[in-house]
Amino acid sequence: MRSEEEAVDGLGFIDATADVQSESSRVAVDAGIANFRVLGMAGNFTMPVELTVQTSTGLHRGVHMSRLVKAANGRRAKGMEQWLRWICGEVNRTQPGSSVTASFELPYDDQFAKVTMKATQRGAITYRYVVDGMTACPCSKKMIGIGHMQRAEMTVVLRSEKVLDSMKVVERITECFSARPKEHMKRLEEAKKILEAQANPRFAEDLVREGVSRFPGALFISGRCFESIHAHDAIATWSAKPGWMPSF
Repeated sequence: MRSEEEAVDGLGFIDATADVQSESSRVAVDAGIANFRVLGMAGNFTMPVELTVQTSTGLHRGVHMSRLVKAANGRRAKGMEQWLRWICGEVNRTQPGSSVTASFELPYDDQFAKVTMKATQRGAITYRYVVDGMTACPCSKKMIGIGHMQRAEMTVVLRSEKVLDSMKVVERITECFSARPKEHMKRLEEAKKILEAQANPRFAEDLVREGVSRFPGALFISGRCFESIHAHDAIATWSAKPGWMPSF
């Protein structure tokens, strides 16, 4: 049986020495791969992770994307953050300037939080958490004694030099809602959940203020209430730098 090299040599129209990516260019851009799904670890959980791996072209025409794929499929560290830094280190060996963004769903209780992390080989890591909850309207509660209820969502963006305990972060975010959702409940449990929310009515604005009090070093916090009596949503945002919005 012929070797792979012999097989390639036998196909005279293939130039195995071609390296178009290394051709010169005067403008450096960041390029790479997105929507690349692999299995990763967060704590004791193994889950599907969607990666975006980018690096600078430098003075070359393109990046070698196969090297990015190889790095993303490489060694699995015990923690998500350590793994992302390791991927960057592997890419930086031949293509300096890399960053990795990972998105996954983190299970807690019987719910899932959407988590995104962006890291480089060294330096601070940016985290985005999107957590579901529920709210009761303070206005209707004041007027008629019953606050109309809706599902809600909070987004918190943090940046930290140290690895964050994502489970603790998610737990603190859930404390901002009128109540937290639960999947399996008997009738009595459902009634108690409604009373819990009614005892703690909050606007979308209140969610954000609660988030700011619990995460004073946050970069960005937003709240969204999926209205039950309107066709629109109620939203509120806060940014440490007015006007700034997260780019991922």
